Amino acid sequence: MNKAGTQRIETQRLILRRFKTEDADDMFTNWASDPEVTRYLTWPAHTSVEVTGYLLSDWVSRYENGGYFNWAMEYRKTGRVIGNISVVRLNENIEAAEIGYCMGKAYWGQGLMPEALKAVIDYLFDVAGMNRISAGHDVNNPKSGRVMDKAGMRLEGILRACGRNNLGICDIALHAIIRADRKTDSELNIELQDTEWPYEYTDHDRKIARAIVYDDDGYFYFVRAERDDDFGKEVLIETSGGGVETDEDLDSAIKRELKEELGAEVEVVRRIGVVSDYYNLIHRHNLNNYFLCRVISFGDKNLTQDEIEDFHLSTLKMTYEEAAAEYEKRRETRLGRLIANREVPILRRAREIL
Repeated sequence: MNKAGTQRIETQRLILRRFKTEDADDMFTNWASDPEVTRYLTWPAHTSVEVTGYLLSDWVSRYENGGYFNWAMEYRKTGRVIGNISVVRLNENIEAAEIGYCMGKAYWGQGLMPEALKAVIDYLFDVAGMNRISAGHDVNNPKSGRVMDKAGMRLEGILRACGRNNLGICDIALHAIIRADRKTDSELNIELQDTEWPYEYTDHDRKIARAIVYDDDGYFYFVRAERDDDFGKEVLIETSGGGVETDEDLDSAIKRELKEELGAEVEVVRRIGVVSDYYNLIHRHNLNNYFLCRVISFGDKNLTQDEIEDFHLSTLKMTYEEAAAEYEKRRETRLGRLIANREVPILRRAREIL
């Protein structure tokens, strides 16, 4: 599991983002105070905006936990928060998440909740690395089941007398989707924010070519960097790659970078996808283009002086399991978390392709 936490997700009509305490009025007015909205839920309608504010303060305090996933649904047309979608149960042992959601009744019947649910499912699979995502509803609330169906979930069965909501004990219809249900031939397109340093402004974009490099024996190759700069003093694992030069195409850029950093001649097998992320500390937006490359041969490296003297770059040859464990280990630092959030989903997709 990749503990990327609650990142901003944008859909055609919604912005899914972290809650703020200033959302209390919208939450109370649009859904939390409405008994019709909470009819089939496990918590009672709020009696005052102060109750809502107290709950939001608790939610906001949890966002530093990378295993906490809880989104406010902001309606683009009005800028108001109209609902909530979150992971209500998480089982890290089997990489499984159960989702719950609710939305103001003024917005029912417009396809907004399936739009949000589909986006969160994609995020939990592609970024957080879940293997199973489920949701359940009272059998007397079939409209919620249709939301799940539209988002690609399948009905797995009825759990009799398994739940309790504001109407009492109830039968639960369980819906789910697993990673194997999804196609892996599509490219990833992931957008991440820097939640480690505060955002001030962005003054430059960097177009980057990176690669998951593997050999015929099943090993993967990465670079190990020792940094001591504005980001801090730390040792990191990262995919090989770097900035695309002026008038250079991506295919040429990745072959050049892998030759320089790993000394590798490679076959570019396919494109994996794009990850857009930010380094707020240096005001930079990164556009990372990831490729899957097979090693043909190794020769001499051609590292720059900065790579030798400032980063002490060296090559890591690892199994998938070793690499995943190394990324997790490096989460102890802020930059390590940013890199893991970006690269673990790419590594996982590469393994699925292979």
